[in-house]
Amino acid sequence: MIEFQNVSKVYNSGGKEIRALNSINLKVNKGEIFGVVGFSGAGKSSLIRCVNSLEKPTSGKVIVDGHDLTTISKKRIREVKKSIGMVFQHFNLLNSKTVYANVAMPLILSKVPKDQIKQRVSELLEFVGLDDKAQVYPDQLSGGQKQRVGIARALATQPSILLCDEATSALDPQTTGSILELLKKINKEYGITILMITHEMAVIREICDRVAVMEAGKVIEEGTVFDIFSAPKTNTAQNFVSTVMHDQIPPSILNMMERKQALNHIFHITFVGESTGSPFLSQLSKILDVEINVLFGNITELQGIPFGKLIVEIQGADTEVKRALSYMQAQQILYKEVVAHAS
Repeated sequence: MIEFQNVSKVYNSGGKEIRALNSINLKVNKGEIFGVVGFSGAGKSSLIRCVNSLEKPTSGKVIVDGHDLTTISKKRIREVKKSIGMVFQHFNLLNSKTVYANVAMPLILSKVPKDQIKQRVSELLEFVGLDDKAQVYPDQLSGGQKQRVGIARALATQPSILLCDEATSALDPQTTGSILELLKKINKEYGITILMITHEMAVIREICDRVAVMEAGKVIEEGTVFDIFSAPKTNTAQNFVSTVMHDQIPPSILNMMERKQALNHIFHITFVGESTGSPFLSQLSKILDVEINVLFGNITELQGIPFGKLIVEIQGADTEVKRALSYMQAQQILYKEVVAHAS
């Protein structure tokens, strides 16, 4: 559906070259919700702007629904862009126009007959929950309502692709949740492929099927949301995941343990699926001569699969600790030692 083949984008600023994108290879499959996450300056916006030809790559190919946007004519690009909707961070609504007129604008520009415009706009406003706001102006709406208008406008031409550039960054958490639910509904009911750019890992966790992590114009990690959350490989991905999973030992607990000189072996333990509800820690203390001290933990759900992380201290002789690790391995429970001190 969307494919980047060795895409680079170089800007010239003050006589200096700035490489916003560096040899990007990425594929977004039809019907999926694909997230791109990265800090400011990572190249996310340049990437998404290449999809709707707001930017042209310096090199490489951008293929949308089988069409290479870097080689086809401007006329053909305009036709392809009709199948691409765009949702912006700051809504980009016309304040002098009513909600109805804002949603109708793409259809008016495409010279769609008035009766068809009326039917389409009415359907979309009902779909996004704003059928009673047709004659209201944007200044009279909340941020969440403005974004719903922006989404309805993006859907007006019945696109097969929806691009979301930081679509929830200007919204509060509760409103963000409702907009993400709407985007999931759009993906499910209309079968629209969604490419979402964000710096919020909570958004990725909530809505995306797969994710790419960007840094300095490069894709440094890519995989399913579950893969990235359960086993991030790069420091950047680990930092993003930690903003949602909060799996670091609080300094106050570490300081307390060090004062007690009780710091033994500390492990990150990951539970997936059925193992999340297993009482294996209590079983471990019963069958082996070890004591388990739970320092921190949480359980969440990723793509419908229960997923939990614990930080535990295992107290006991080295031989017993090794036996405990073998037991965990046999139970297919992932672990990683993060601190190892002699008591």
